[in-house]
Amino acid sequence: MIDAQDLAAFHVSLQASAAAGSWNWEGRLQTPHGLKWVNVRARTRTVDALTTESTGVMLNVTQTHLRESQLRNLSTDLRQIASHLESVREAERARMARDLHDDLGQVLTALQMDVALLRRQFGASQAPELFANIDKLIHAAAEAGRRVAAELRPSVLDLGLKAGLRWMAEQYAKRYAIRVHTDLSYQGEVGELIATELFRIAQEGLTNVVRHARARQAWVRCTNTEGGLICISVEDDGIGYTPQTQPASRPSLGLRGMRERAAVFGGDFQLDQSAQGGVRVRVCMPITEAVQHG
Repeated sequence: MIDAQDLAAFHVSLQASAAAGSWNWEGRLQTPHGLKWVNVRARTRTVDALTTESTGVMLNVTQTHLRESQLRNLSTDLRQIASHLESVREAERARMARDLHDDLGQVLTALQMDVALLRRQFGASQAPELFANIDKLIHAAAEAGRRVAAELRPSVLDLGLKAGLRWMAEQYAKRYAIRVHTDLSYQGEVGELIATELFRIAQEGLTNVVRHARARQAWVRCTNTEGGLICISVEDDGIGYTPQTQPASRPSLGLRGMRERAAVFGGDFQLDQSAQGGVRVRVCMPITEAVQHG
């Protein structure tokens, strides 16, 4: 009655029980009532040179395996739904970024043209401070629009993940006066959604560095593993991460976000000490969405 797939393991565990004195085996039986999962737990003793005897119980654990299978299927379905929702959200961010860039750009351009007409009409010498303030406000609005659009979805990502990560490193270095080194040695084409997720994870990692690490330098690395995964890591030379050195609320939200992004695409999340003295956050996931859903 033992299922052919479990027969070899059954014999191995049975032979091993003679030396161990105990027997614990779980496998499938092909019964007249269908496939059943059983768990055997017994004590084994040697009777003579050719005989051993096992005494114990056999439990029907079919329902447990059915529930575990249902939970695995549910978990897979939830990951696929989360992946789809993330894709929809990124598409909406990209649309909003384009609309903000185009609409705000058109309005500000029209405003600049109107200000130029007013200058010509009233003369450059009339209310120079007022015109200068208007120019500053228009410039500030344009910069704010570009910054918000970039945060929604940087257009540089259209050039690929490497270009996006280098751009982000430069932005953080300029804005926060921190040296950001990049090592982008991964190989292969990265799916668009996976590339966006890796970019967001690196972004969250650098944000945690500048907010909490008191670091002077940070490193962003993107590499491949032998198992066909792509890994993004952010590390720093700051004070490290412990409940005593960092508030629990803000960093935990950022770290939880990175962990959840990894889980959605079948990846894993690691938080450990950096060789540079601070913290290292590392996320590995399949290089394309097709691998995740295949």
